[in-house]
Amino acid sequence: MAADDELAHFQKLSNDYEPPATGPLVGERQSSSAIATEYEAADPVYRIKTAALPDTYAYFRTCRGDGHCGWRAIAFTYFETLLRIGDVNRLEDEEVRLSSMHNLLNLAGFSQHVYIDWVEEAFDLLRKLANSLRAMDGSGPDILLQTFNDMSTAMAIITYFKLLASAWIQSHPDDFAAFCHMDLKSYCQLNIEAAQCEIDNVAVVALAESVVKPAGIGLEIMYLDRSPGEEINNTYRAEPTDHTGLPLSHPPMMRLLYRPGHYDILYKAEDFPAPVQYSQPTQSSLHVALAGYTDDFVPTASNMSDVMTMIPGMYPTGLGQRWPSVSYDHYPSPAPQPQLAPVQTYAPTPTPAVSVAPIAPVTSSHQDYVSPIHASHGNHHSIHLEPPVTLPIHPPPSAPPMIMERTPSMAAERGGPFRPSVYELEPGFGSGPRHALPFQTSIFRNSHFNTAHFLNPDFQPEEWSPDSEYATGNRGRHKSTSQ
Repeated sequence: MAADDELAHFQKLSNDYEPPATGPLVGERQSSSAIATEYEAADPVYRIKTAALPDTYAYFRTCRGDGHCGWRAIAFTYFETLLRIGDVNRLEDEEVRLSSMHNLLNLAGFSQHVYIDWVEEAFDLLRKLANSLRAMDGSGPDILLQTFNDMSTAMAIITYFKLLASAWIQSHPDDFAAFCHMDLKSYCQLNIEAAQCEIDNVAVVALAESVVKPAGIGLEIMYLDRSPGEEINNTYRAEPTDHTGLPLSHPPMMRLLYRPGHYDILYKAEDFPAPVQYSQPTQSSLHVALAGYTDDFVPTASNMSDVMTMIPGMYPTGLGQRWPSVSYDHYPSPAPQPQLAPVQTYAPTPTPAVSVAPIAPVTSSHQDYVSPIHASHGNHHSIHLEPPVTLPIHPPPSAPPMIMERTPSMAAERGGPFRPSVYELEPGFGSGPRHALPFQTSIFRNSHFNTAHFLNPDFQPEEWSPDSEYATGNRGRHKSTSQ
């Protein structure tokens, strides 16, 4: 008999043994595939159900199994869901609403000086989360996790939630009396208000009705057991309602995973939408290298801004602009590129033979030169402009006229944005004595193609005759003669 009593005692100790709780009070959010890995060597029913769990619930969070895991899971998820909603006003409204429920605590016999410290811990967390949302600093999740991993602060908030559940049960006897099997006061003292007591179904319903649903939040509890099926069972669901009693459309949900004697927290993938990824532009940055740029390049336009004068093509015609040699290199990456070999310039055009009478030297601060432009793009196509041509230097009006020999290769040198044209006047035109121009019809004389017309870009004032331009009288419809 002594041996039998001893064996029975050991058996009782074995049945009552609980390993010490380890790990954080509330763990980090992680993939729910870890649960499937945990049950790889378990019963086939558990393996099937846990293998299908990640398809519906992408994440989960552990709670320490120290007898308060259910209370801790509901309290933590309540604050986390308010934080996910992201509305500062909602957090402030919850503080006001919970404060109004203190009348129920007073009616249930709880003294204010007893529960005020626990209330302040819960309200302080609400204010911290609201300040984080207001500042948009993203520190809210860390504040929440640190608060619930502090044992004293977490137990103060859990105790406050216990008192709210107890006061709600005692103020609604018709809803809970049939499930308590004793008077409600005694039941609450033994199964809810006690320091070491796990949450039961009655307390879950009380918290859902008093704290969760009035905040506009729903609650789901999933049960992992050995019942037939390929997925875990939904054992409890509470949905919030509006002021008319109708369920809210798509409310934020709190989800718990219940395994016999233990609660954890579940999440769906849509509870934490992935941040928006902004695609980088596909076009690489453009690197422009200015070759041959000298500090003495000064545009002569005085009526333009400095920026506008640096844009090719924006320089006014005839101001004597001088653009340096430019190389536009487009690199697919910002890495340094090998230096290109210098581009050989065109051979200078032979200077035509010119017989000029002795005149005073003409000084100029500009160096007349044109360098070719080499454009290198991604496919390394090269574009070369025509060889430069030379413009003659016109003497001052007081100097004797220049005697020039016409050569077939004579062309005009332009430093501006215009290409040379075959329809240009020959060099030295108009420098000699004035002579009658051919084809001086009335139509041509009054058009902008006539260099004697003020609308012509190359307007020659010395060719304009105001007498013929503004002649009065009716000449009839006969042909006009040149002036």
